[in-house]
Amino acid sequence: MIVCFKRTYDYLVTPPQQDDSAKSLILEAAQRLFACEGFEKVSLRMLTQEAGVNLASVNYHFRSKQGLIDAVISGYVNPVNEARLARLDAAESESSGNALSLDAILDCFMRPVLEAVHESQISEQLFFQLMGRCMTNQSLKTMPAAVLELFREVVVRFPLALRRALPDLSEKESLWRLHFTVGVLIHVLIHTEGLLQLAGDRLGKPSLDNILTMVKDYCQAGLAAPKTKLETNDV
Repeated sequence: MIVCFKRTYDYLVTPPQQDDSAKSLILEAAQRLFACEGFEKVSLRMLTQEAGVNLASVNYHFRSKQGLIDAVISGYVNPVNEARLARLDAAESESSGNALSLDAILDCFMRPVLEAVHESQISEQLFFQLMGRCMTNQSLKTMPAAVLELFREVVVRFPLALRRALPDLSEKESLWRLHFTVGVLIHVLIHTEGLLQLAGDRLGKPSLDNILTMVKDYCQAGLAAPKTKLETNDV
């Protein structure tokens, strides 16, 4: 009872900022901190200090830290997956029933990430770090339901497109190769800035479009590699 009374007293003394500006400040601060520190390391105190709001405002708009994490993940991952599926729909519609090229499939899968960078309110480096964390630091069990639903559709549609382009691929192998492709993309998102720092002037300053082209060329070779021969023959 004492704890409940204390929380109620604090809430009354520092009422939440209920306007949309407070919600935006919290989201912007969360994006920056989650990108730099990761989801686990960021405390609510760090968030309120960065956003310049009180704890009651965070609880009012997002109910909890996990609610805030869900909002950030949904806001970053869902638009990318929606754009992937929309691009794939458009490409398949324009192909008149013919199989898409590997380049076209990979462009549908990867370009939405670049488009999201340009629309983001944070820097390219922070965006890539945050997107990478959204895709690696959260287990499927903790992903918001709406995010999981879109991911499942992506994991159905893109392997089907791959199998049409590469008829010799089994369903299992197409899923594995898409999984490996996602791994490449996540690595590039998280570690490109580090590579540029380590390499100094040797890599220059490649544009996002040039990096995307290199990633697609690399992944095309992996997707089109000869069928994997395993002892168990389960691929």
